[in-house]
Amino acid sequence: MHGDLEALEFILERAETLDCGRFVFLGDYVDRGEHSIEVLCRLFQLKIDHPENIVLLRGNHETSEINICYGFYHDLDRDEELFTLVNRTFDRMPVAAVVNGSVFCAHGGIGDPVSLDLIEKEDCFAYLWNDPCDDPGLAISAQRGGTEMFGPDVCEEFLRINGLEKIVRAHSTLETGYKWWFDGKLLSMFSIPDYCGMKGKGAFALMEKGNIEIFAFGRDIEGSYSLVSSGNC
Repeated sequence: MHGDLEALEFILERAETLDCGRFVFLGDYVDRGEHSIEVLCRLFQLKIDHPENIVLLRGNHETSEINICYGFYHDLDRDEELFTLVNRTFDRMPVAAVVNGSVFCAHGGIGDPVSLDLIEKEDCFAYLWNDPCDDPGLAISAQRGGTEMFGPDVCEEFLRINGLEKIVRAHSTLETGYKWWFDGKLLSMFSIPDYCGMKGKGAFALMEKGNIEIFAFGRDIEGSYSLVSSGNC
C-alpha cells in the first residue's frame, strides 16, 4: 500500500460489495506515500478486530534498514523508541501464506526451491526481495543489487515440491496493475495506481473456489479511484 490510504479504503469498500471477509495483504505498507502511519494503523486495527481473517505479510519495506531511508522514519518524527517498537512488530510478521491449500503468497518471490516447513522468518530475504524473470535458474538481479531473479523452472520446482498450483506476489510496479508469468503459474500484483508519479493501474484479486478474479483500478475524470476492469483467470 506504500502509504496510499485512499487505495486501501477503495479496496476494502470493494471487498465489502464482493462479500469478502478474509484478506491477505502482501506487504510494503509504509514508505514513499503520504499516509504510511494511517495505513499501518488501519491495518493493525483490522488485525486486532479480526485476527483470524486478516493476514499481514511482511514486505521489504517492513525492515528497518529500508524504512529508515524511504520516509517512514521521518513520518515518525525520527522518534527512535517508536521506530524500534514498530520494527520489532514488523520482525514478527509472517513472510508467506498458503491460501486454499494451493496458492503460495509472499511479497517478493522465492529463492532455491525448498519445502514450506524450511521457510523461516530469520532467513526471509528471498521472500521479501526476489523477482521473477523469463530466464531459467537463479541469477543476480541487475535492478536490485544483492537480490536474485528466479525463472520458470525454479517456480515450477517450488510448486511441485510443495504440491501447490500458483504463486501470488507483489513488489514490482506494473502498468496494468498485474501480470501473469510462467504460463499462469505466478501472478504479480501492485495495488497502487500512479505510484511515485509513474503512470499505472492498481490491482487486487479475489480468490474463491479455485478461481482468481482480478480487479484493476485507477483514477477517473473526477480524480477518484474507480474500477477499470475485472476478469476471471
